[in-house]
Amino acid sequence: MSAPWYFTAPWDPVPVRRGDALGFRAGADYFAELLAPGLSNGISDARWISILSWCLTWSHIAWRSAGGGDLSRLEDQRARYAWLRPLELLWVARTLKSKQDTGQLRGRRSIERWFKSNEKPPNFAMDSDQFRRYRQVGTYGAYRVVFRKVTGLTMGDGWTPDVTALKLAKLVNDSLPRDAQLKQENFENGTKWGRWSGGDEARYWVERGWPAWAEPGGFLPTPDDSVRKQLPEVERHLIEATLFPADSIRRVTANVLASAKAARTHSDLCDALASSRALSKVLGPTSLASLPAFTRFADAAMHAMRGLWNEINHDDAKQALTVDQIALSLELKSMFNQLRKAGDTWLNTPGRSVFPHEQTVTRLAEAMKKAKTPSDQIRALAKHHCEYGGGRRWFREQAGKLVPLVTDTGIAASDYRFRLRSLCLLAAQCGVAKVDKSLKAMDQEVSDEDEKDYE
Repeated sequence: MSAPWYFTAPWDPVPVRRGDALGFRAGADYFAELLAPGLSNGISDARWISILSWCLTWSHIAWRSAGGGDLSRLEDQRARYAWLRPLELLWVARTLKSKQDTGQLRGRRSIERWFKSNEKPPNFAMDSDQFRRYRQVGTYGAYRVVFRKVTGLTMGDGWTPDVTALKLAKLVNDSLPRDAQLKQENFENGTKWGRWSGGDEARYWVERGWPAWAEPGGFLPTPDDSVRKQLPEVERHLIEATLFPADSIRRVTANVLASAKAARTHSDLCDALASSRALSKVLGPTSLASLPAFTRFADAAMHAMRGLWNEINHDDAKQALTVDQIALSLELKSMFNQLRKAGDTWLNTPGRSVFPHEQTVTRLAEAMKKAKTPSDQIRALAKHHCEYGGGRRWFREQAGKLVPLVTDTGIAASDYRFRLRSLCLLAAQCGVAKVDKSLKAMDQEVSDEDEKDYE
């Protein structure tokens, strides 16, 4: 979703962690929660719901055996996650061992280093900060909202497996080779749990808890070339009944997207959603009225932000360019013309006052409308970014220059999105709707989130 320069300390609030260049994330989350409640933009593979159900089930047994029992405090949740995290990473390792090198494999580079060192370094060759941050950037971090909010996966806490998760865990366990299957009795053999708790949980799973993790066979995360294919029948039906029950918002949204045959872009899909009678009956006639204007304005503003960032980093001498120098770029002028036009559309959108987060959006649109010259337009966007953006700022104006505040990584920041791609992929994998055309409309705008490795 966002480029590495956005990230700050790993325990910052979510909007700061993920980055929010324009302060529009609350608005994007508002629409996302209307259209795809209980999901996140980081989800792309329903198979990971099954695998994480298995991880939660067996790590829960280990955690309870080690004396855990209270999840009301943050410190106890950290202790609980310490038993879960190694299983997440072992599934990535298991996938790579099987010679599958595509799919949602977060932490892959560290695992590959671990392999090269004969699997000897502790914590899968991650240093302490990397290992700690994996709670947020790892697979469970991307899927935790599903396990916390979707009925049947956990008891509502994101940790304690409920009926559907237990069924999925059994399905995954039964798919494994006999030697790799876990059994309840494995945890009732006099293990000295104090020896492993408090830092050695990863070594426990590798050496004792799941020593046959590398045995080939059974379920694996979905490879990239199969991400739109349906899951096996039993697994598919279990997840479908949980994520897409009849008349659920997620199912209605998926069907509307599937019916948008003429859509060619993400904005076209937002038009279809906003004009859907089926959604208006469920959400109310005005809830999505401002969605098309919001997404076009947000996209134009992020396009201009990336254009500014590129201009700043074209200076090979690494000297900050003046605003007036940057304003000479014809390409940037075109971006700002599009931004001002999209801003005018937003200001003229009927009923935008119903949108609960319209104030921040309107302030940028009004600032761009008042800024007549290219230099003034650049200053207006940079000022809005510094005043309303979340996470680390990209740049600031200082003495007439735009000074970069973070390192250029070469990875572009992504646009504000509403979980539509995640919803479509899950719908395709569960056989809920034929969303190939909708996914094609979004494919050119796929976030870098899954391609990055968090180091």
